[in-house]
Amino acid sequence: MNRANEIIEKVGTLPPLPDTAMKLIRVVNDPRSTVDDIVETIRYDQAITAEVLRLCNSAYFGLSRRITSLNDAMLCLGTVKVLQLVMSVHTTNLLSREQSGYGMDPGVLWKHSVAVALAAAQFAGLLRRANGSLAFTAGLLHDIGKVILNDYVAEEFTVIVRKVKEEGVSFMEAEQQVLGFSHQEIGGLIAERWKLPENMVLSIRHHHLPAELDPPNDLVDVVHLADCSCLMFGMGIGVDGLCYRADPAVLSRHNLHETDLEKTGVQILVDVKRVEALFTTPPSGDRLQSVSS
Repeated sequence: MNRANEIIEKVGTLPPLPDTAMKLIRVVNDPRSTVDDIVETIRYDQAITAEVLRLCNSAYFGLSRRITSLNDAMLCLGTVKVLQLVMSVHTTNLLSREQSGYGMDPGVLWKHSVAVALAAAQFAGLLRRANGSLAFTAGLLHDIGKVILNDYVAEEFTVIVRKVKEEGVSFMEAEQQVLGFSHQEIGGLIAERWKLPENMVLSIRHHHLPAELDPPNDLVDVVHLADCSCLMFGMGIGVDGLCYRADPAVLSRHNLHETDLEKTGVQILVDVKRVEALFTTPPSGDRLQSVSS
């Protein structure tokens, strides 16, 4: 079996997203969905419901009373925040592993993915061109291809890095030349296998090269901008992190400048630290004190 076929076969070994996550993505992607539809999707997954309630009752949210149900959580925190919690919980284990091929310690890929998810939701709201919840999930999964390619990149690490240094190509271009695949291409294959919405497949497959699409796609643009904003500030990056820049055509299309990416990056830096604390700090049994709103 050649390298290309071996990698494609390995895509099939990645566990699918849990049923709850898949149903939730479909619900979020349907403009006719209601809050009741969202609650109905989550409520029968006891493990996720318990974890979401645990997080809702942590000091991070600083609520004055305990949250005891999903409906209560939606009422107090809002639908979007609860959806973000659910998707973050579902992907923590998958994205928290060490990615030695990309120079990422355990948890670094998850941190970067969460940062891009938060930035994507922010850009979606700023530009009013994409569903914020869908943008968050697309940002969370944009680098899923690295989970599969990690071993292969590790094997060829010195060759890839030498190409970056000597030939002035991006890490992704060197990855493509050496392996025959880039992580975004493999990510697209995974997204297709998971039967994610077409927009999300495109955003994963083209998040570094949105110019490949004609006509342009708003969700792809949002995830691309979010990724560049986070990489600009070194949020959860590996050896490839500083090798990417925002596509000028995307910036022009949305009337943005590098300074807009910088402003978003500054805010996300703060948000990511708060989210890290949320997932690592146990809830208090006492009356919770607000650390942030």
